[in-house]
Parts: sequence; C-alpha cells; structure tokens
Amino acid sequence: MEQAVIEELQNLYLTKEEEEEIQITVQSRDDLLEECSLSLFGRLLSERQQNVRALKSTLRAAWKMGSELRIVEVGSNILQFKFSSSYQRDWVENSGPWNFENNLLLLCRWRKGLTVKNIVFTHSPFWVQLWGLPFELMSEEVGQDIGRSLGCLIEVDKRACQLDQAKFMRIRVDVPIDKPLVEAEML
Repeated sequence: MEQAVIEELQNLYLTKEEEEEIQITVQSRDDLLEECSLSLFGRLLSERQQNVRALKSTLRAAWKMGSELRIVEVGSNILQFKFSSSYQRDWVENSGPWNFENNLLLLCRWRKGLTVKNIVFTHSPFWVQLWGLPFELMSEEVGQDIGRSLGCLIEVDKRACQLDQAKFMRIRVDVPIDKPLVEAEML
C-alpha cells in the first residue's frame, strides 16, 4: 500500500497557474520594518499554560509602559512585545532577567527572516555574584575572564572594585539555559 501511495505522489505535477510566482507588494514596508525593529519576542520557560492576560498586565506594570506597550500572541506561548522606542526596548532587554509566577521570561530580539517556526530561546542574562575571590583577584579583568567562562560576558559591575565594599564582584553574563550553572571555587 505504501508503494502505491508513493507512486501516485510521484505522478503529481503543478499546473502552470500553480507554478507562477506570487508577487507581494507591501506599501508600508518601512513602517513594518521599524515596528519589527522595535520588538522583542518572549516565551516563559515553563511547560504549563500561563494566564496570558495576567502576564500582559503584570509586565506592563513592571515595565511602567501601560497601554503604550503592545503585546501580541504570535505563536504557541510566544509573545511579541512592540515598543514605542528603541530606548524602551533596550531598557527591558538590559534590565532583566524578568519572571512571571517564578517562570523565567526568555527574550529574543527581532532579526530579518524571524518566524515562529525558527525562533529559538537559548540564553538569558543573569547577574552573577563572585564571592570569596582573593583580594589580588578583585579586578575587572578577572571578572571578564570568569564571565567569559560562564557564557557571553555582558558587563562587569565596576562599583565593587571602586566602592568601600569589596565583599563580592558582580558580572552580567548571557547564560545558556540548557546547561547547568557552575559553582566554582578559587584555589
């Protein structure tokens, strides 16, 4: 039976009309590109269904953007956050990580060709505290080295090296979410 189906499928051809290319004309292409460039896409790191209405309300309040922020469901558990300015988008992206009901909100910036099918959420930014460093290692360079070993280094908080407090150092790292966090001790 399978062979018969395969033979039938091999005999299918497109008509001339079906082979014609579809011409897409978008009058407002520049507006659409700008709207996309001001977007972040997000998904909660959770297997269970969430109350999307409560999520939207909570994020609007936490981000202090109200109705100015448009939040659109674009796929299965994937939301598009449409901001009014690049400042707003960058602030949300740089002020995380964000969570809702103890579930991490993973964010991804729009890029050309992005679809619900090819969007992947692989990393999340975290502030990591480095405790117990020897005094001679309390430097920005050491913070950078450790940060790069954990993931993609975003920044080293220089205040720990400059303030009257030097109990720990903070680094911001884009951490892969599919790998466990490492606990390391300095020798």
